[in-house]
Amino acid sequence: MKNLIIGSRLFVFSILSVIPLISLAQFFPAPLGNGPWSFDTFEQGNLEVSVVTRGINEPIGMVFIPGTASETNTLGDILVTERRTGFVRLYRNGELITEPAGDLKSVLSLQQLFDLNLHPQFEDNGLLYFTWVKQDVHPDGSDGLWLTTAVARGRWDGDRVVDIEEVFEADAWASHIGGASTRGMFLPDGTYIFGSSHRLEREAPQRLDSHIGKTLRINDDGTAPPDNPFYANEGVLPEIFSWGNRSVMDFAVHPDTGAVWELENGPQGGDEVNILRPGGNYGWPEVTYGRDYDGTHFNDIPWVEGTERPEVFWVPSITVAGMTFYTGDAFPNWKNNLFVTSMMVGRIAGTGHLERVVFNENGETRRESMFSELGQRIRYVTQGPDDLLYMVVDHSDGVILKIAPNASAAQELETLHLDLTQLGLSTPELFSSSDCLVCHKVNEGFVGPSFIDIAAKYEADAMTMLVDSILSGGVGNWGDVQMTPHPNLTTSDARAMVDQILGLTNQ
Repeated sequence: MKNLIIGSRLFVFSILSVIPLISLAQFFPAPLGNGPWSFDTFEQGNLEVSVVTRGINEPIGMVFIPGTASETNTLGDILVTERRTGFVRLYRNGELITEPAGDLKSVLSLQQLFDLNLHPQFEDNGLLYFTWVKQDVHPDGSDGLWLTTAVARGRWDGDRVVDIEEVFEADAWASHIGGASTRGMFLPDGTYIFGSSHRLEREAPQRLDSHIGKTLRINDDGTAPPDNPFYANEGVLPEIFSWGNRSVMDFAVHPDTGAVWELENGPQGGDEVNILRPGGNYGWPEVTYGRDYDGTHFNDIPWVEGTERPEVFWVPSITVAGMTFYTGDAFPNWKNNLFVTSMMVGRIAGTGHLERVVFNENGETRRESMFSELGQRIRYVTQGPDDLLYMVVDHSDGVILKIAPNASAAQELETLHLDLTQLGLSTPELFSSSDCLVCHKVNEGFVGPSFIDIAAKYEADAMTMLVDSILSGGVGNWGDVQMTPHPNLTTSDARAMVDQILGLTNQ
């Protein structure tokens, strides 16, 4: 009896110790102001962040409706999901429509609503797909939580989401709300991939007879594609695409390789970006770079044979929530960079931001944290039809933000171009087509050495070395920040730039 009492006390203490963590995880900073805000960035210069619309209750998913842009509605219609209300909200003609454009909670046994995605043939069939957490009566007859992950679809009739129906219910029932997030994405082959939470279960993510702790791939009617990695395996659920995943937060397809990248939350540390391999085991909870919430290690080593290594990871956790590859032309120096949102760093509220991760053929080369001064939980990021980036702020007074080049900063660059011309550079457009002026100035040191200093240090026979530095990057000889690679420049352009820089000593 004494041991039972001690055990009960420990259990109560454990539950009480978790309560502040849960409340902290959901703590909302003060509402965001009206902006706009100006920010300097490493490779894209000065940017302006402005409010598109606000008043969305805990927004989480967002899509632009194709074919709806006009002179008065330049972005077209935007649909946004609200996590707790189960509403779909419509932004049209510069304002957020007060009346919800859809109410999934009135149709489905919905506990939380997450993502929404356009069907590949949306312009013909108007179908929207939703990932959500489904609730039901607990099998023991109590009023306790009994939850799983599900997929639904509805049809957009131009004003409302109609014909809402469940498409798929995961075999992932559990009595825990923990790690409930689920995101989805249509793949280029028309199948639908989405995440199913770990639900705080320690064994199920490493079992193939459960959907807990997995990414799942289905056809648009909810059936399992026959080319799924475990489709014909006895005792294995055929929808499983990968396993050992924790809380799947988002997906993106790499613009060059076509590989599916997956974003997931770790505990305290161990947030990950994974390149998904069909049938791959991503290790949770056997391997992770994170610690449990009481500070203890989950494992002695962060990787073991037979599991996949993350492509990117964070320690401490930044509470990742959304990601996208940038493929547009509005930010040429960010081409193919990965953008990952952060809601909170190291369990400290008000530290959310947007991270930019740069890769070459070998892997990650650098990261940049942006917009942390806003102090908000950045829930989602996506590229708009205008090639600008849009962020969703998670708040009871939720906001959609637009990231755009700052017009006044462009004027400053024009002044720099004039300086180059005055110094005898006959074709300054070679410099303006790259990001040189973000790090270098003509007469004084900046992030890197000045052009004058480079010209004074090197002779003409250094041409090949300097060209290679421009194209491939490198540590540099000034002990400063690593030189940025410029794979999109041609060798002839790089040679012309070096020619002009070396010629400055003769001016």
